Order: sequence, then C-alpha cells, then structure tokens
Amino acid sequence: MVSLQAAAAESGREDTDCRTHWQLRSGAPLLRRGLCSLAQPCLEQSRYMPRFQFHEATVVLIAAGQLDLDDGVNRISVDASSSLLLVEPNTCADVLKTPGGNEQRFRSVVLTVPTALLDTFRRSRPSAPVDEFRPGPFRVIPLDEDLASTLRLVLDSIDVQRVSDERLQYRLMDLLAALAERGHHFFGQTGLHDISVRLRTLIAEAPEQHWTAQKAGPALAMSEATLRRRLANERLRFEDLLIDVRMHHAMMLVQTTSWNMPYIAQACGYKSSARFAERFRARFGYLPSAVR
Repeated sequence: MVSLQAAAAESGREDTDCRTHWQLRSGAPLLRRGLCSLAQPCLEQSRYMPRFQFHEATVVLIAAGQLDLDDGVNRISVDASSSLLLVEPNTCADVLKTPGGNEQRFRSVVLTVPTALLDTFRRSRPSAPVDEFRPGPFRVIPLDEDLASTLRLVLDSIDVQRVSDERLQYRLMDLLAALAERGHHFFGQTGLHDISVRLRTLIAEAPEQHWTAQKAGPALAMSEATLRRRLANERLRFEDLLIDVRMHHAMMLVQTTSWNMPYIAQACGYKSSARFAERFRARFGYLPSAVR
C-alpha cells in the first residue's frame, strides 16, 4: 500500500513535471471573462493557418515544435527554447505550426489579455511609453527564471487553483509589470477600432449564442442601425465579423479538445455540422477534421 506521504510526494513530482514542461491540466480553452483566456493547442501534423487574427494581446510559449509567423512585412520563427512570443492586439499573420522535438508534435501555451486590462495597466503606470514607440506586431523575448515563475503563477491560477477574479487580476498585472520591466509593453486598440473590439469580445465570450446585430446592438448600448453604421466606418459587416470570431474559436477547439465535430459546431453556434464545415473550409482552406 502506498503511504499518504509517498502519494503526496508523487503528486508533487507530477505537478513539478507539468510546470517544467509547461503541460496544462485542462484540455479545453479556459476563459476568465474580462481578464484572460488560456489554451494549449496540440497538433500531430504541420498546419498552416492563413490570415490568422490575434484579436487580443497574446503571450505564447512553445513547448514542442516550431511556430512561424508572417504578416507580409515581418517574419519570425520560434521553437521550444527559453523564450516567449509576444503578439500585439489586432495582428493578422499567416501561421505555420510544425511538430518536432522529443514529443514529435506541436504544443504551445497561449495566454490572451483583453484590451480593457491593458488599459487598466497602462493607467496605473504613468511612465508607460507613448504610442510613437510602438513595437512591431510580434517579437520574441528571453524567458528568464523570474519571468518564468511569474508566468507559471498566472497559469496555475487559471488552470489549477482557479483563484478569484480579483487575485487573478493582480497576478496578470504582475506579469504585465514583469514584461514592462524588461522593456516590453502591449498596446490596446482604441478609437476607430473600439466598436469592432467590443463586439468581438462580446461574441467571443459566448460564440454558441444566436447572435444578430439586433441582439448585439443593445448589449453594446446602441441600436442595431448605429452598430452597423459604426462597423461600416471600419469597413466591416456584422455577419462577416461573427463568422470570423466563430471560425477562430473553432480552430482553437479542434486543436485543444477531443470533442467530436458536431459538438464543436454547436459550441461555435452552428446546428448543422455540414454548414459549420463549409464555413471552416472557406476561411482556412481545409476541413476542420483535417486539423487532427
């Protein structure tokens, strides 16, 4: 019979191993409304995703394999080394995920931070850089031990401990502060893109709902006509934005869960699996079943 002490020690070793290899316990993406989202994409084969939109500030750690980003001007390759990839909000890039390493697969940890929290952080730091010093759309930074410990605490707070929203916000702010101390800042999207950012956030929090402009308008404190007019000012249509948010959500689900396609379709707001698959192929160029 295994003693309680031995069991506890073994559990501790498993937890340490998970943290060392950046292995999350949770399978499906985790959303903490207004604070962050966390996911662990995992692929057995290479996958190309054209014009993938990073709607929010994103921190990516490559645990296995290689990630390539290309926005037409900037190109970058990141592998499973001691580094972090930072992606600015509203970045659109072609993405290639390639399996490799001892795991012979691609696996990453993806943490996103909404614009509202970035704005809160910037207001708390008068010394934050002005917009003229904005960095490129994505960059790789060294992952030293202090930064790694700060990131682990945030991930554990979401994935394992499920701490309160108040405590999680403090820990996310600490991570942003750790990045800022190293000269790295995220910038929120304001002004012209305000409505599309707010609408994307609204839909992304419940993509399975039956969204219409008539329903979304009041949720954003405006009429349907005003919503459509302000989206038109950004050269966007409500229906196109809705499909885009749902398809990005679908791509994340097929990479992070073992759910069957009908269930994923429902989670993305589609009653018809065939219609869902058609939308997915139109957006990415292949069927969702091809991702696995």
